[in-house]
Amino acid sequence: MADEFDHHSADFARNWRETYGAARAKCPVLHSDLYDGYDVLLKHADVKEAFRDYESFASERLTDDDGVPLDGGVGIPEHPFRIGFLEMDPPDSLALRRIANPWFSPRTVAAGRPRIQEAVTWAVDQIIERGECDLIIDLANPFQCVVLLDILGIPLDRWKAYKEVIDKEVAQEDDAIEGIQWILGDLFDEVEHQREHGGDGLIAQLLAADVEGVTVDDDLITELTLMLLLGGMDTTIATIGHAIRHLDQHPDDRRRLMDDPALMPTAVEEVLRYYSPATAMGRTVRKPVTLAGQQFERGDRVLCAIASANQDEDAFPNADVMDIARRPNPHLTFGTGTHRCIGMDLARTNTELFLNAVLRRLPDFTVDHDRVRTHDSIPHANGFQSMPIRYSKGERSRADDGAFPVFSAPRILPV
Repeated sequence: MADEFDHHSADFARNWRETYGAARAKCPVLHSDLYDGYDVLLKHADVKEAFRDYESFASERLTDDDGVPLDGGVGIPEHPFRIGFLEMDPPDSLALRRIANPWFSPRTVAAGRPRIQEAVTWAVDQIIERGECDLIIDLANPFQCVVLLDILGIPLDRWKAYKEVIDKEVAQEDDAIEGIQWILGDLFDEVEHQREHGGDGLIAQLLAADVEGVTVDDDLITELTLMLLLGGMDTTIATIGHAIRHLDQHPDDRRRLMDDPALMPTAVEEVLRYYSPATAMGRTVRKPVTLAGQQFERGDRVLCAIASANQDEDAFPNADVMDIARRPNPHLTFGTGTHRCIGMDLARTNTELFLNAVLRRLPDFTVDHDRVRTHDSIPHANGFQSMPIRYSKGERSRADDGAFPVFSAPRILPV
């Protein structure tokens, strides 16, 4: 069965924890003949080493000795389009990251907490008088999308259209490529509009930036913007969904967090580890290298199994236990090395503020577990399509918000 391992399959989506656990018990590397063949790194130490050794394990797309492109990038099989500096390596990736990094730094995110909190308040206000909603569709989706669009400087009324396209990509639906082509066109038009008329967010910063004296062109800015949307939407929404379902199923943990909100950041880290919203990243071997006792050659494809590494018993005592007070917690959900997730501090903060708001304003929520729908395939994001919840009706906090939040806190800008 190992030769037929398929991280895109519905069976893997249902049983990823058991599948990886059984494989780790037998070997550190799992081989699959699918997608022209690839090897899966299962152990925490090996995944960590591959992530840090970009000179041996490339994120960028390589060519053979004759200049013919090899399958590559972070997807197995290869994505039909490059995903910004996620699929570049130093020095190119670092040059672009230096432009965007200040927008997602710990200081910037900390200073932006009041504005993020306003987005949370707006999202809860939209549903609190109803007594029931879909946590994913009605609450987490609009919150996370609005925060991202606000940082990028994209009009907030586009969040739903963008989210529908990205959901199709995550679910690998047949018309996903057409949707991505549409969103790329729409983003390109927005970039052109801001080049002419200016803007207030990260897109405007990219337009004003240069790399070694060369202006970043509109096509690359469009690609980088799509990368931030793809990377920032569904993984954080998945983390929120896993946390809410866990707290509903484990009332003792819910009570601990309600009694001690200071425990929330540690709990979020454990949700990120235990439920692994990002399950894996692909790499291409750049030069002969030995890892996990196996020899790899140039062009070999390797899947770094984040979800398996995060369950590795050698790295985490009682790895199969969800411990909201776990410390230390060296999980690899955000990767490590030069490709460590640029938005990790934003993801942590958004999840923390969202969960605190739900526990405070919807304290008696219950999940309708029979109607929860997870993604049928989880190569990109291990999350949910739907999660109906019920709760006691409450009152809105603000009367001036409508379809979109009316922000009074300062914009999130680099600090």
